[in-house]
Amino acid sequence: CANSILDQLKRDGFAIVRGTGVTQQTCIDALQATHSFLQDAPEAVRRSCLTKDRARRGYSPQNAENFASLIGEKGPNDLVKKYRVGRESDKVGCDGGGESFALTQANSWPTGETWGDENASQFRNAIEKYYHDICRVAHSIVEAIYDGMQDINIALNKDNDGSHTSILTLLGYKKGARHQGKHARPLVAAHTDVGVITVLLFDGGDSAMLQRANSNARGQGKSPTSWVDVKLPTHVPSDPCFVVNIGDCLSDISGDRLPSTLHRVMPRSGLMKSPRNCLALFVGFRPDERITIDGETMTYEEWRRRRIAKAQGRIEMSTNQ
Repeated sequence: CANSILDQLKRDGFAIVRGTGVTQQTCIDALQATHSFLQDAPEAVRRSCLTKDRARRGYSPQNAENFASLIGEKGPNDLVKKYRVGRESDKVGCDGGGESFALTQANSWPTGETWGDENASQFRNAIEKYYHDICRVAHSIVEAIYDGMQDINIALNKDNDGSHTSILTLLGYKKGARHQGKHARPLVAAHTDVGVITVLLFDGGDSAMLQRANSNARGQGKSPTSWVDVKLPTHVPSDPCFVVNIGDCLSDISGDRLPSTLHRVMPRSGLMKSPRNCLALFVGFRPDERITIDGETMTYEEWRRRRIAKAQGRIEMSTNQ
């Protein structure tokens, strides 16, 4: 199983994983909760979950973020609604401050006052259950990758004690008037993911499709020659299927042997009937996890700061040209 995953990931940075132990009902409940919150609930319910740090917690409205910035490029904002939850610090200030604290800050849940007790409770229970289970799966996937690439120099937290910085992002895609015609813009711009790996679960909505670049060129000013649709199941099978893609951190650790491939989300052409929803777990290590890249040892938090600063530097350079 580990060798099969590695073979897929080495080829194009993407893999389909099943046999995880996550139940079909857990996945269905989480996807239905996502649809209910992002597609059916009044906007006032979603906006009750706005935070000052919407890149890590709470609701982010459509057209408010730009994933192209992750590779240092400018582009139209993403046409997708997002909601984020993550691990919360067990003790106030236990992770110190700055980036460490931001990655483990309190979640912002809809309340019974804004959405009704039953809706709010069902939503939170379904998302918390899925987050717990998919974090376990993600840890096992990363462990399998390391076992298959034994020369990777990192002390993986084998105990899976929950001291990670993984963020679960709920994404709601819906095709609108601006997505029509041959010049339809992406719902989410081409980008690579900043973290370790990303674990994705999609529902059967037909309004959006995930595409990966048909090359291993990473987001460094290189345009892919073509795009390939990532084949996704049209429903959640009894043994749920998850899409896994490599993030920039693990790609760096592996010396680019595991490619962090450019990918995007595009509207489907033709008459679409239903929105598409996705649960994306962006896996992150503990802030103090020590990793080695090109012979240099640093913490995961330090790597993240450098990675984000590098992308921001590209944007500033482009703006000044």
